[in-house]
Amino acid sequence: MFRYYSLILMFVVFLVGCQVQVQYSSEFPSKTIITSEENYWFWGLVGEKVYEVYDLCPHGRVYEVHIHNTFMQSSFTVLTLGIYSPRTITIVCSVRDE
Repeated sequence: MFRYYSLILMFVVFLVGCQVQVQYSSEFPSKTIITSEENYWFWGLVGEKVYEVYDLCPHGRVYEVHIHNTFMQSSFTVLTLGIYSPRTITIVCSVRDE
């Protein structure tokens, strides 16, 4: 019985992922898109990455930040029981309509 519940729990954890998305309605996306894969540990609790938006985007304006897991990243997280938890960060720069 414990084995059955463990398998169900692992399957649910595999299917469920975290997603954060931020957008500003007064601005529009530019063609500048930065994507990077970052390594985190212990379900994302350990590991930090700092981005300097003034170096990445013109005028330091960000339109969208999207943090998500790909299928392979979710697979690594489940197979390592959350010890290794990679994520993909996508930053879309913005253009202000003036």
